Amino acid sequence: MQGPQTEITRRINALRGGLNPTLRRIADFVLDRTADAKAMSIKELAEEAGVSQSSVSRFVRLVGADSYQEFRIMLAEGLTRKAARGRAAEHEVYEGIAPGDDAAAIIAKVSRRQAEIITGATMTLDPAELRKAALLVSAHHTIVFFAVGSSLLAAENGVMRFLRIGKACIFNRDANIQMFSVAGLAGRAVAIGISDSGRTKSTVEALREAKALGMPTIAITSAGSSPLAKQADAVLTLPGAAPEPTGGEGMYESMVSKMAQLTAMDALYALVALQDHEKALERLDYTDGVIARSRLK
Repeated sequence: MQGPQTEITRRINALRGGLNPTLRRIADFVLDRTADAKAMSIKELAEEAGVSQSSVSRFVRLVGADSYQEFRIMLAEGLTRKAARGRAAEHEVYEGIAPGDDAAAIIAKVSRRQAEIITGATMTLDPAELRKAALLVSAHHTIVFFAVGSSLLAAENGVMRFLRIGKACIFNRDANIQMFSVAGLAGRAVAIGISDSGRTKSTVEALREAKALGMPTIAITSAGSSPLAKQADAVLTLPGAAPEPTGGEGMYESMVSKMAQLTAMDALYALVALQDHEKALERLDYTDGVIARSRLK
């Protein structure tokens, strides 16, 4: 990379591991030739990186710019859009929300960030990896989930989804019990580990143990080169929430990033259900009846 890291290049570095090969090529070009990229038109950058102009447009939106021109300004100033708005951002309490924002502004900002992260997932989720993960799940009767903290939401969503189509699901909020749960399941179960950073110690260790016992493994993470991803036979890579010096929540603590995890889990569930469509519909009819009986008249 030319020159010291700036806020925008740190953001690109943080997102890089979760990008598909085309977008990663753009990231690598920008990181390696930052000074050159500042002066390039979108056509020139696309040609130099060996990608299409539409891919460059997708990339600049993913890193937080509304347009390629704004992206060039961010590169030139070394700032993310949030930092460029001024150091008032240091007083944000959550996802761009700062003192003075009213209820309408807060609703708009939270909704925008959730939409951005879901859109980002469409760029980083690799269809080939999703198909691989779906085949692993389809081939096994039991799914064991590993997750802690706010990633519990995606694990519990997975339990609910897959139970409805007849899969046996094992999940416990206690990290030690998660480790115990792999015993005796080799050959019968697939393991899914969920961690935005891919560095949550208990989740990485549980997936490593499952792999060592011969279980196929799946990682859901925003860090494609993380320790968790290295233990996985299939990796569902997500955009995550890029770190910015706001004084608010850290990169992997933001609940907005969990929207991408839920998106990945729902996509995996849907593809697995399609593997045996008729059986899935039969099970869904039954569980729909259970849900209907649980409602008050």
